[in-house]
Amino acid sequence: MTEKIAIKELQSLEQDSGLVILYELALDADGSSRAYFTRGEDTDLTNVQMYDYDTNNQLNTYDAIPVEAEGFEIKSKGAAARPVITFANILSTFGDALGSLEPNDLIGKKLYRRKTLQKYLKDGSADTGSGNTPIEFPRQIFIIDRIEQLSAIEISFELTTPFDVEGLVLPYRVIGNNACSWVYQGASPNKINNNTDTGGCTWSEESKLIMTNGSGTDVTHTPYVTQDDEYVIPSSTSFTTYSSGAVTKDTYYKTTTTLATTGIQRLKSDGTADVSANGGTINNYWQATTATSSPGTPSDSNGNFDRIRAYGAYSASTNYYAYTEDRQNDYVTYTTSGKTHLWKATRTQTTGANTAPGFNSYWERGDVCGKRLTSCSCRFGYNPIATGSASTGSTSKNSQKPLPFGGFPGARKFK
Repeated sequence: MTEKIAIKELQSLEQDSGLVILYELALDADGSSRAYFTRGEDTDLTNVQMYDYDTNNQLNTYDAIPVEAEGFEIKSKGAAARPVITFANILSTFGDALGSLEPNDLIGKKLYRRKTLQKYLKDGSADTGSGNTPIEFPRQIFIIDRIEQLSAIEISFELTTPFDVEGLVLPYRVIGNNACSWVYQGASPNKINNNTDTGGCTWSEESKLIMTNGSGTDVTHTPYVTQDDEYVIPSSTSFTTYSSGAVTKDTYYKTTTTLATTGIQRLKSDGTADVSANGGTINNYWQATTATSSPGTPSDSNGNFDRIRAYGAYSASTNYYAYTEDRQNDYVTYTTSGKTHLWKATRTQTTGANTAPGFNSYWERGDVCGKRLTSCSCRFGYNPIATGSASTGSTSKNSQKPLPFGGFPGARKFK
């Protein structure tokens, strides 16, 4: 508000007070120690006083010294202005304030430039008084970038703004309203310990989540989630075959369909359709999202059920299948170099001709982030059905957990 008063005053047709420019040089990193000076007005080198910008009851005395400043214009395009400020024999004038500082010690320090009218100074005709916000124009902050000239009688500094990025390459982020830009598991705790972390996703590299139960014991859960935000749970889980009737919330159910009726085909190891398998069946796994007596038929469009995937431990003596609908592909866990990950088959493999899971043409990571807010919630908002021991998760997420989501859910798209 006080800035508006000063600007309105300057725009008036008649001026009853001169413009005063004040400088504050930070002598340390946090700016708590400063040297105060003003260029003086014409031949008047009288020191002036003005209340502090941040602490309104602190009165600062600005020493009047010969100062020449140029290049403080404000531009709307192109490179930011790089003003030059010249002090007459600065080390002698500020000997007491600068102490043992050398000219090079001032590089990187902040220079604050304040502008006001003479009448708003201490004891001026419109002095606001102690404890009140000083009336002045918007304060400018510069960084001393380099020494432009140094002689026995003067020293010149080239200044830059904190936002001057000329010559620097800054990373940029695309603002997406529903997509996270973080590298999945990029800031996993074990990566941080190895100084290889990237981004802001702190989800465990092995999808392990340690939670404390009611007895104060740490319990390790492993919530695997697909790119479609579907939980992948052990195939040893008890699944109730469902045909009709009431369901219980968070209980797991199984339905079986014939491939021929789904339009999905099993693939051969060479990637072509295996027509001979069309008469075979495929299992569908579900978790009830609510308790109801009339849930309807489980399907992806039925809100009473969430689709679940199942996995088993990898075995070279087991057949693994891939389908034209790759979400139906088999999932396995596999441990290598002491770390266990979830993998999804990309090609059908038969006993005796299996290739172990890894980054190859037969497998791909099964635990993949969908980059949605719901993807983040499935992991960080994981809510175990049984907290006393390792268990599968509830369809109800823990909404109290903070989500390190790298997108901007509040953003909207505009043309």
